[in-house]
Amino acid sequence: MAEPPSALEARDSHSMWCMICRDGGEGTIILYECNACPRVMCSKCIEVPEAFVDAVQRPNIYFFCLGCHSKAALKSPAPFFGFFNDGLPGLGGKAVLPHFLRLNGKYEMASSSIMAATPIILIHFILAGDGDDTICTPVTLISKFLGTFYPNGGFTYVEITFDVTSHDKIDAYNLLQVDRVAQIMQHLGSTGRVVAFFSNHSEQDCGWLYGGQAPKEDGSGLEYVAMEVSHVLTTVFSPYSMVLKNAHVIFLVCGSVVAHHNTYAQLMSAVLHFDFASAIAFTASRFQLLVASSFFLAFAELVLVEQLCVRVTFPELLALSGRLGLHTKVILMTPDTASPHHQLECTTFARAHTQTQPWGVDVPAQCPQCGSTKSWSEKVALTVHADSNDSDESSASQPTVTRYVYSCKYTNCGTAQRLPAYKFIIERPPGFMVNSARTTKGGWFQSPSIMYLPSPTKGKRKNQEATSMRSAKKGRK
Repeated sequence: MAEPPSALEARDSHSMWCMICRDGGEGTIILYECNACPRVMCSKCIEVPEAFVDAVQRPNIYFFCLGCHSKAALKSPAPFFGFFNDGLPGLGGKAVLPHFLRLNGKYEMASSSIMAATPIILIHFILAGDGDDTICTPVTLISKFLGTFYPNGGFTYVEITFDVTSHDKIDAYNLLQVDRVAQIMQHLGSTGRVVAFFSNHSEQDCGWLYGGQAPKEDGSGLEYVAMEVSHVLTTVFSPYSMVLKNAHVIFLVCGSVVAHHNTYAQLMSAVLHFDFASAIAFTASRFQLLVASSFFLAFAELVLVEQLCVRVTFPELLALSGRLGLHTKVILMTPDTASPHHQLECTTFARAHTQTQPWGVDVPAQCPQCGSTKSWSEKVALTVHADSNDSDESSASQPTVTRYVYSCKYTNCGTAQRLPAYKFIIERPPGFMVNSARTTKGGWFQSPSIMYLPSPTKGKRKNQEATSMRSAKKGRK
């Protein structure tokens, strides 16, 4: 057997759920804890011979789970023995059983998956409102889903409302978070993980976020006030800077915040400044949160419960969320760890359907010339055979579609204007189809990533905050 990866170390806390059947240990079921990772396997899923049941539970016995075995034997397949005397395999341990350990059941997860073991905190930052103005989100559904993996504790859900429209409100907000942050840090310990959702509205014309509510100028009541993205995010997140480091953050905000260059840059700067492990945003101008429910649940299962790398597993998340692509594009932001610079890799994914969204480009719902709907003819595809760089979709020896030509099928299209039937062309943009996210009805198109490196800022922070406060009135609605 190949030596186990050097990064494998014994962990203090283990999962409560078998990595094969995802069930717990009840009654006579034994959970065998891996000595190289937090995974466990139950006595129903591995068939320990009756004569060795007591022997494998002795203090000097080391258990090497199927996930660790699969990694160690990746390049050189080897039988799975599971239990070893006086050490792990490759480190002096010798197999306890005279023959390989027989598996029962089907392995449904990736070999790198680790069922939830370390504490998790889900933080939901919510724009303060009153009554029906409170934003309704599927975050509570995700909290219930995650809670099932920690029946004896270990998972905590925290809601934090904010209103940062004045200095007095900011001071009150900061004061209120002191004890809460201390409690969260105590719960997380040294191994805990954090996922945060940020629920807000954005100003469509400029992309600013809303900071809270303030009295209307005519004194007739309250109204939401839009403020610069940098001010809102910095003010809301700063008390939680230690908590949010290496956190996964999902922005439940309409797409205008990423549609405008300045506000998108401020969002990316905040992601870098607070050292998020990842951030996700959506481009829909009127983002509907419930449409993304399946995406959020898949994210919770694969990234939070199984602890898979978010960028690596992102195509699978999208494949499980086909309807989300009908509504919005999805932007994934992660630190570029391969670069010596502190920069962010930002990748946009768009649903691709050969008839309605080739390469993620929307086909018009209505002919602009005659007004008919669903009148486009079957497209005409023009192809080339050379210079294909699309490693995920095709090779140079296969034809590559470069454009689609559509024409209106309405018989009287253009008659009133004495024009021919309307036609238009969609050219293939840079990027590629993601094979692992393909479905029977389409797939997802990945645009080339952009690398964001913030420019140095000048000026004192107090002056920037004062400017942001004064500018807030311009976004008042």
